[in-house]
Amino acid sequence: MMKSGVGIPETKVNKDNPSTYLLPHDYISLGAYPTLSKWIGLHRTYRKGMREFSHDDFSKLVVSGKGKDFQLHTWEYFFAENLTGYIACASADKLEQLRTIEGFGCYIGKEGYAFVESISEVIKITEEQCAALPSTIVPADDLITNSQWHGGCDIYNLYHYRWSTKTLEQDNDSGVWDEEPTAVEGFLPFTGAYYSDSQAHRPVLNYWTDQDQIFIPDSLIQLLGNINEKN
Repeated sequence: MMKSGVGIPETKVNKDNPSTYLLPHDYISLGAYPTLSKWIGLHRTYRKGMREFSHDDFSKLVVSGKGKDFQLHTWEYFFAENLTGYIACASADKLEQLRTIEGFGCYIGKEGYAFVESISEVIKITEEQCAALPSTIVPADDLITNSQWHGGCDIYNLYHYRWSTKTLEQDNDSGVWDEEPTAVEGFLPFTGAYYSDSQAHRPVLNYWTDQDQIFIPDSLIQLLGNINEKN
């Protein structure tokens, strides 16, 4: 938004209908991952907090009535020298539009910050079934369905956006640079597996690959890009 010169979205608290700003639906953001050959660190801590994440009592000067329920939360702080992010799109021309954000940065997670150091040329990938170390997370259902659940991976409970059918109209009208909130309807949970050990079992799956270093599970692209009114 800064690069395109459009207005900055509102920052006031809006509990009833918070706005969400995403890339258009035909850009599938597949996440950012650490370079396994470089140093990474994970600091785990435990903090007492509210059971409901929607609470706002801590920001009030005075709290009256019955207190909230507390529970112990596990917090993990992830440290990495750099991350590699992947965005898939059927159009090479549309991917080229993202090149202008090189050098821009933003906050990520709760306490993190990152900036776009460099952007590769558009990489052509083709679908192939093979044994490979996934470059991204893998939907656990894909591993189970294809009898590839052999361990060697970390398991996470994750969420992805539930796309509204209205988002297709936004794709056609606005392109990448737009200040209109994205048409999403909350989140859908899923379980993801991440292979952080280069020596781990290499699952045999359908991947989109450059035949060299990139192996993106087709199941992840289908999951994140799915528009289904009944989900």
